[in-house]
Amino acid sequence: MTELLILADATEPARPAVVLPEPPTRRERVVRLLRFLGRRPGLVVAGVVVFLVLLAAFAPGVLAPGDPNTGVVADKLQPPSPGHLFGTDYLGRDLYTRVVHGASLSLQATLIAVAVALVAGGLIGLLAGFVGRWVDEALMRVVDVLLSIPAILLSLALITALGYGTVKVAIAVGIASVASFARVMRAETMRIRQSTYVEAARSVGTRWYVTLWRHVLPNAAGPVIVLAVLEFGLAILAVSSLSFLGYGAPPPSPEWGSLIAEGRNYLATSWWLCALPGLTIAATVLSVNRISRALDGEWGRAR
Repeated sequence: MTELLILADATEPARPAVVLPEPPTRRERVVRLLRFLGRRPGLVVAGVVVFLVLLAAFAPGVLAPGDPNTGVVADKLQPPSPGHLFGTDYLGRDLYTRVVHGASLSLQATLIAVAVALVAGGLIGLLAGFVGRWVDEALMRVVDVLLSIPAILLSLALITALGYGTVKVAIAVGIASVASFARVMRAETMRIRQSTYVEAARSVGTRWYVTLWRHVLPNAAGPVIVLAVLEFGLAILAVSSLSFLGYGAPPPSPEWGSLIAEGRNYLATSWWLCALPGLTIAATVLSVNRISRALDGEWGRAR
């Protein structure tokens, strides 16, 4: 019997050894990152713009140390120059300083709006996709109602109920964006729910909330995070639009939308009062959209 086992082992072909690739070194990772960015100059420019906007939002004194509400009346309505990069407004206030300090107000409202939409929409989509049946039907009908109302009209209706102010504008914009997050999260949850590892977790008796927290939520969160980056740019436009209409912070707060609203009365003679804050908003939104497209592409290849 022992001889037969030895012969059987001898006749089996030798299995090739599996050689695992060595992890890349730190220098190799840096070289790969530089090559990746070198092939995408637009992404580099977008990253620089977003970095400057975030720096202006969280440390405005680094880019513009002056007081945004203090001006010299003798210097009013001066065009852009080395002394005043964005010119001055009708009270002699430096427009560049006001745009930089206004980034904190506008981005604060944008972050609140995206957070509200991400949390509320994510929970609705997660619950609808995981539970299914009548819960899915009821929640999706609510989402359909939200989708049937234009976002700007829904925001205006909510502001009328909540009142004016930066935070209330942010909450209104966030609630108006809940439906898109709920749809994406529901689709990803339904896809993950049918995966093999989720079925295996259920078969071994794992509790439903453990399966939801450990397996479904981490794997379904990727596309929703990419959507949050994309919605960040759209939320900037929505918050600035409502601020332009006068629903944001009261004067002299230098919100981006309020700056454009103040400058429209001088558009014929002082174009920079509207053009330069508007270009700042456009550059920020386009940069965020470019980064979101890059993240979407990388996530698609990872899947």
